[in-house]
Amino acid sequence: MGRVLTFADADIIKLAQTDLIPVAADDWYQRRREDAEGQFFRTVADQGPRKGENGSTRQGIYVFTAGGKLLAYRNHHDPDVMKRVIRDGLKAWQKLPEAERAPGAVKVDEKAKADPRFHREPPKDGIILKIFTRILDKEDKGYCHGKCSFPGGDRAAHDHVWLTAEDWHSLVPKKAKKGESFAVPDRLALRLARFHLVDNTRGEPPHWERKDVRSHKLIATVEAVDKSAITLSLEGAVLLATHDDPAKADRGFDVALRGVIHIDAATGRIARFDMVAVGEHWGSGPFTRGARPGRSPLGVAFELATGKDATDRVPPQAARSYRDYLEAER
Repeated sequence: MGRVLTFADADIIKLAQTDLIPVAADDWYQRRREDAEGQFFRTVADQGPRKGENGSTRQGIYVFTAGGKLLAYRNHHDPDVMKRVIRDGLKAWQKLPEAERAPGAVKVDEKAKADPRFHREPPKDGIILKIFTRILDKEDKGYCHGKCSFPGGDRAAHDHVWLTAEDWHSLVPKKAKKGESFAVPDRLALRLARFHLVDNTRGEPPHWERKDVRSHKLIATVEAVDKSAITLSLEGAVLLATHDDPAKADRGFDVALRGVIHIDAATGRIARFDMVAVGEHWGSGPFTRGARPGRSPLGVAFELATGKDATDRVPPQAARSYRDYLEAER
């Protein structure tokens, strides 16, 4: 969340657009992968203070050349500090020999095979959902944007859901009839509950264990059928808690879900997926300190991604353990 604030700064945005080629990557993958990309990252990082001893983090903001020469490094959230670091990196760039700065000075080989253990691609023929999570406050009979003292904690956090072809096909009735209802399969319902009904507004959240799902229900109902589309409504509720008695749980989420799905009749594919989850959340994790005291409203919104934007392909945060992510019902 801190770096979200950093890169929301107008001067840093301008520097990134005009003087740099911005690249974002997850250190968790980069420091582990045994391929050309991972090796390049570690070569750059090894020139700085974080050399990954005993597999430790190398996270931070690096300014480096296409050839892998580190020009500046800092792991800091203050935009003013980062502006100085970036400008120091640009000064170091200007001091390099012209031959190192000239276009074509670095020859890039064909893309090498990626380490399959630490390389994530969206499922073949699957769909991607965008997720936005935000703290809320109650206002009259509804909700409004929440407020908290944690810097940036009142902003929306982003993530993605990956649905395999099997997942989304399970939401498409073979012979849709208005009024019919069916339960969303546990494989998908529990993935949404365990890995996406989380408070990630202040950092990387702890995900729910299977035993933390105290109850769950997500029902799809056919609302309309015509020549162009099948329309489904979604309705459900999930109770998540780290203790079998929610009143004793140090972390939990008691949440209701509502949504709508449109299935294109011509293609049989999902053309719209909108769902919101709103409820009372409490507690925090090791990297999400600063939660509001007691139970407070939290909202999570899901919408269909086009997949055309490069950022749509960013893997779900929980997909680091990919098998567990896809088999949430285990």
